Amino acid sequence: MTGKSLTMLADAPLTERERRRSLVAVIACISVVGMGLGVSIPLLALMMERNGVPASIIGLNTAMPALATFLMTPFIPALLRRIPAIPFLLGCIAISAIAMPSYYYFPNIWLWFFIRFMNGLALTGLFVVSEFWVNMLADDRNRGRLIGIYGTVLSCGFASGPVLLFLVGTEGVAPFAVIAALILSAAVPLVLFGRGLAPRVTERPSHAFVTFLVAAPAATLAGFVYGATETNVFNMLPVYGVRIGLTEQYAAFVLSLFAAGNILLQIPIGMWSDRTDRRLVLLFCASIGLLGTLALPFVMHSVWLFAPSLFFFGGVVVGMYTVGLTLLGERFKGANLAAANAAFVMMFSLGALVGPPMAGVAMDLWNPHGLIVAMSSLCGLYVLVAGWRYLTAPRAPRQ
Repeated sequence: MTGKSLTMLADAPLTERERRRSLVAVIACISVVGMGLGVSIPLLALMMERNGVPASIIGLNTAMPALATFLMTPFIPALLRRIPAIPFLLGCIAISAIAMPSYYYFPNIWLWFFIRFMNGLALTGLFVVSEFWVNMLADDRNRGRLIGIYGTVLSCGFASGPVLLFLVGTEGVAPFAVIAALILSAAVPLVLFGRGLAPRVTERPSHAFVTFLVAAPAATLAGFVYGATETNVFNMLPVYGVRIGLTEQYAAFVLSLFAAGNILLQIPIGMWSDRTDRRLVLLFCASIGLLGTLALPFVMHSVWLFAPSLFFFGGVVVGMYTVGLTLLGERFKGANLAAANAAFVMMFSLGALVGPPMAGVAMDLWNPHGLIVAMSSLCGLYVLVAGWRYLTAPRAPRQ
């Protein structure tokens, strides 16, 4: 695909100016949603802890969005054939915005399970369709860079959320009102810049949903492994740090380093994937994930060792998500790409669901280093898959 042979997103090929407007619309939309999530996740956890909710119930409640994602994603391509992308996204934004004050006005933990599940359905729609939209806008020369920009802006939104929470506080209705307003503001760029430019799905995918695991195992399994790795880092690595003798503040600091790597290295990795075989990049990212995980016990006691290690580890491992999405855009088009994106997000959510329980059991069996065994085992298995695909899969032509 060249600059003059543009992806069909609307009724006619888009001009370069329309492509830029379309990209601004979808990235601005998802970044604002990311900021809202970055506020709401710690806010809800703090409220549950403040109200004496047991940790097991907090964990189950926190898993509701991942469960919603797992159940919702197979149906999104069919929904997009019936509902245009912009109204679909606006509906998801409205549901998510309504959910925020609902947490405050219905302070019952069992109702929160339902509210959080419904919010998870809406967020799933936002993320799957936005990633599909960005993939449709890209061509094979800039796909990695565009998805890297998308991921970086989204990570910045997540990272800025806790800062906003610090400013507005955690008491009363104010933080929920601010989050709802943020999420509603995501509709503005869609209406101003995206109208008439969003992707349309009119045909059925030629692949069944589950066959993407066979058709593109390196890409789809990248989502699973990164989902498990990221969730384990944010949920279990601080616990591991405390158990090996670090202070809680020191152990939590590793998350900031991991997130900083996420933000700063996605675009360079995406640009690299535009210039070489993307399966090689996936193999590199998975290998760093394996080596970085195995190195954790040896670097955690020295800030001079773990600071650069966690930064590089976080920045490279997230490449599995970025490049996995990019590889799907290289392989599939139209309705098949929408279904492939949905399969990828479902695999990510499945990894997020099974990763922490698997790591928790491993830590109970070998305290605390079972976490390292669990995380390195997943990365090691994926290294074998990525290496096999790199050596055996046909090479996509470069333009």
